[in-house]
Amino acid sequence: MPNNHDDIINIKYKKSTKYPLMPLEKRAAQFAPFSVLKGFDEAIEKKKKEMERKLEKSIYINE
Repeated sequence: MPNNHDDIINIKYKKSTKYPLMPLEKRAAQFAPFSVLKGFDEAIEKKKKEMERKLEKSIYINE
């Protein structure tokens, strides 16, 4: 089975003369985990606590 990238896999890398190389720390930061929806985790946690309080007050809990 032919590799779909055979035409580009051995192309020489051409360094930019316009832009300096980015430091390793900044390059690594681009791949760091991030939260797509800012505040979503907090909203979920808040809702979870609300539901737990309601459940504690519920008459349907088996003791």
